[in-house]
Amino acid sequence: PDTPSTALCDADITTRIVTNLVANALKITPASGEVRVSVSPEGNYVRMAVVDTGPGIPTQYRERIFEKFGQVAERQEGHKHSTGLGLTFCKLAVEAHGGEIGVDSEVGNGSTFWFTLPQGTSTVD
Repeated sequence: PDTPSTALCDADITTRIVTNLVANALKITPASGEVRVSVSPEGNYVRMAVVDTGPGIPTQYRERIFEKFGQVAERQEGHKHSTGLGLTFCKLAVEAHGGEIGVDSEVGNGSTFWFTLPQGTSTVD
């Protein structure tokens, strides 16, 4: 963003959240696709989004993917199977920080995984 945003959060845990979301996006996005990360202020929160140009997620799976072992049933060949705990970790970690997490997706047009964290003030000059 043009103006830096500061969030009240544990840096290591937030790094794990971002790493997980980006890794998931890279796994599902074709080589000719794109993965973008954005950060923006949103009221009293900082919003981070990971946008991919993968296949998208059908509506009926969008809430389930944040549950323990909840995975999209349809798998494409060549994609590794996972434990289904990564997004659950992200949800628990974001909510423990007082934020929210979600996904906006359209089948055939990719997904945007986003989360918010409370905005803070920087103590670094």
